[in-house]
Amino acid sequence: MTFIEMLTAILRVTALGLVFGAGIPVLFALGMRCMTGDPIRDADGVVVGDTDASPQMKALGWSVYAVLAALIVVAICWVARDAIGHYFGLEPFGAL
Repeated sequence: MTFIEMLTAILRVTALGLVFGAGIPVLFALGMRCMTGDPIRDADGVVVGDTDASPQMKALGWSVYAVLAALIVVAICWVARDAIGHYFGLEPFGAL
């Protein structure tokens, strides 16, 4: 294995770590933000509540949560793919 191949492998692992390590919490925060409306502030500028989100923003928030749920299910199946194949005879990811 050459130095360039090792560097490429390290960069791929780092990129995937950033995507999954930071991407999932960012998506969750985006879903949370979509489910809330605008803040209500008092005369001093302190947030005392918020308005309801619009139906479109709530639909977007639920869509983000659905994507997160699908990602979590796929990740669990990926980790347990050998056990799933052994006990149920299913290969959820084929030859990967």
